[in-house]
Amino acid sequence: MASPPKLSGQTAQVKVFFDIIEIYYDHNLLKVYERNYGKNQELMDWTQYINTLYKKPGAVEHTRFFDQLPKLWKEHLKNTDGKERKTALMLLMEIVADGNASLSDEALALAGECGRNDIESIRQCYYKISKAEYHPKPLMFSNSAPALNYNPNLSDYDCLMRGEQIV
Repeated sequence: MASPPKLSGQTAQVKVFFDIIEIYYDHNLLKVYERNYGKNQELMDWTQYINTLYKKPGAVEHTRFFDQLPKLWKEHLKNTDGKERKTALMLLMEIVADGNASLSDEALALAGECGRNDIESIRQCYYKISKAEYHPKPLMFSNSAPALNYNPNLSDYDCLMRGEQIV
């Protein structure tokens, strides 16, 4: 188990129970981990480190929690580098910040079904599956609007069209 990166160098409080471990900072619950009783196993929550990965996109495959990333994202990140990888991590960071980490693979799969793997297509697929569709109600016009009886005199414009001068 690892503490969130934002607690680096800070003193936190940890409550250990038989099934979970709770991390508190400044009397606020930050994270709850399932207790792991396996030998030489380390539980890490990849969602806490996505902000750090964004700063160092080249290090993604060399982190201890790379194997915990969603399956399709691991493959996608392996096939990208440089600016493309950084923008992919930015989108993944956005998805995690929205609290929708579980939808990350689904968005990537939907984009793949459409034959697309660019970040903007993946982002649109994510919005499609995560945001409630908004269908505004049609405008209702009432028949109580007064009828306008407006008949302007356009004879001056007619004169201009014929090349005459208006006096």
